[in-house]
Amino acid sequence: MSEQKIPPVNAQPVNAQTGQAPHQPAPGGVPAGADSESARFPRPLTFGKPIPPGQAASQPAMNQPMMSQPAMSQPAPPLAAGAQPAASHAPEGGLARDPQTSGSGASGSVPFAAITPVKVPAHEAIQGNPGQGNPGQGGAGALANAQPDKAGRRLPFLEKALDAALSLGRGKRDKAEGGNGGTSSPGKPDSDFRRIALTGYAIIIFTFGVMGGWAALANIDAGVVAPGVISVESKRQVVQHLEGGIIKEIKVREGQKVEEGDLLFRLEDTTALANRDAVRNQVYAGLALEARLVAERDDAPKITFPPLLASHPDDPVVKRVITDETAQFTDRRASITGQLNIINGRVDQLKAEIDGLDRERKSAEQQLYFINDELVGIRELALKGLVPKTRQSALEREKARLDGVVGRNLADAAKAQNNIGEMNLQATQTRQKFIEEVGAQLLDVRQKLGDMREKLNVTEDVLRRTEIRAPRGGEAQNINQRIFTVGAVARPGDTLVEIVPQDDELVIEARVQVTDIDNLRTETSTEVRFPAFHSRTTPLILGTLRNVSRDRLVDEQTREPYYLALISVADTDIPPELKGRLRPGMPAEIIFNTGERTVMSYLMRPLTDAMSGAFREH
Repeated sequence: MSEQKIPPVNAQPVNAQTGQAPHQPAPGGVPAGADSESARFPRPLTFGKPIPPGQAASQPAMNQPMMSQPAMSQPAPPLAAGAQPAASHAPEGGLARDPQTSGSGASGSVPFAAITPVKVPAHEAIQGNPGQGNPGQGGAGALANAQPDKAGRRLPFLEKALDAALSLGRGKRDKAEGGNGGTSSPGKPDSDFRRIALTGYAIIIFTFGVMGGWAALANIDAGVVAPGVISVESKRQVVQHLEGGIIKEIKVREGQKVEEGDLLFRLEDTTALANRDAVRNQVYAGLALEARLVAERDDAPKITFPPLLASHPDDPVVKRVITDETAQFTDRRASITGQLNIINGRVDQLKAEIDGLDRERKSAEQQLYFINDELVGIRELALKGLVPKTRQSALEREKARLDGVVGRNLADAAKAQNNIGEMNLQATQTRQKFIEEVGAQLLDVRQKLGDMREKLNVTEDVLRRTEIRAPRGGEAQNINQRIFTVGAVARPGDTLVEIVPQDDELVIEARVQVTDIDNLRTETSTEVRFPAFHSRTTPLILGTLRNVSRDRLVDEQTREPYYLALISVADTDIPPELKGRLRPGMPAEIIFNTGERTVMSYLMRPLTDAMSGAFREH
């Protein structure tokens, strides 16, 4: 038996008797005019190589044969005049052929006669029979083995790919259904599947093309996101105590509204009061001593005490120091006055001696005057021998004695005058020494008094701090739980309570990562969202970046570095529904607007960052 050749897919077979081309079968191998039953069940395509005619009869028949695929919508060409349609007598499982065209051993293209749908065995329907021109050859196998047409054209690449995918899917389906007699389940025509596949590919390409273009051209807002917390402009006022002490009285409660200067706590003041009194008494004594020394220095008749002492006349300490210093002043004044009086008395005595010497000298000088006058006459008479020599000698001796008296008196007067000078100098030295002693004591007292005044201020401050008052108006929060009872001990530096200022401008403290700090600039606009409120009903609040810390900070607990950014929110930018609801300490999420960027750059940023460190040799 000679093997028949399968005509090319694109070739047009002709009828040997009429010379006309029969109607073109549909792509599925079903001629036009097929019955409705065959149109509803597509003919399966062939896979692999055709089965030789000698082996086709040995294949077992399928229990459920498949029908031919329905024909395309084009009508079959009319028959020539006098021509009879081909008989459709064929054994079951085959196809009816024109007797003129079914000879075996024909070479070249075998023209098809009018074909009517008949039942075909499954193995022939799947594999096809090239010797009899089985229309099943029009499936994927035929497409795979198709030869170029007269114009040298081939099927497009997409059609070939679709045929290959169709054949693979049909083969898997037939293999899965092989347990049911080896028949294939019906499905949609291959043309419908091809059209759907092409449409799907077009949609995919269009979708990705549009999305890619949009990603490359569309700009989105770029920003830096940072967590934050609501605070107030003047911060929370932390109330602490420097020295600590025992709680004597509690005047504040959690959440209480307080005004500036209101009493919050009172501590035991016994020790502070005793220290203050001791230092104050020393100050009183120093002030009284200073007043007495000033009076002694100025040689005042009485002490003028300062107003601090004069304003407390009933204070026992003040009375005592005033009395003591007044008595001291009187005694010291009497002592120095006595010393000066003694010196002055000695001076007066010397002056009297000088006066007596002056009188004695004057008397001697007067006697000398008379003796000298008498000696002039005696000397003349003695020369004449009228008087004895003894008389002249006596007068001469008296004259010499009086001259000695005058000289001695002059010397004694000069000595007495010198003693007076010494006495005056001694009085001056005594007074100067006293003043110097008073001045030295006054300087020392004033130095000590300055120290004592400082100590008094310190002790008074400690005593004043036993009454802990509010530094400013606000709401009392976070009262120390260790001091909630009278008698509790407050340690030095412990936080007793926090005062949250009221009606103060709200600011938001944001922690910005160190990798994002380069994108922030002063006066950058921000958007603030509050997670505590519902995101759908709560609008965003606009803010402005006021300041960024000059250096990074480190969290004490997590040890993570960050930069502290302060965002100011104007009162006019706060929505009415949020006024009164924002409280210090509430969390916030801040978005710093840093510009615009395309979607593509946003998506490619991780890849470019990763590639920047790639291909580097260590």
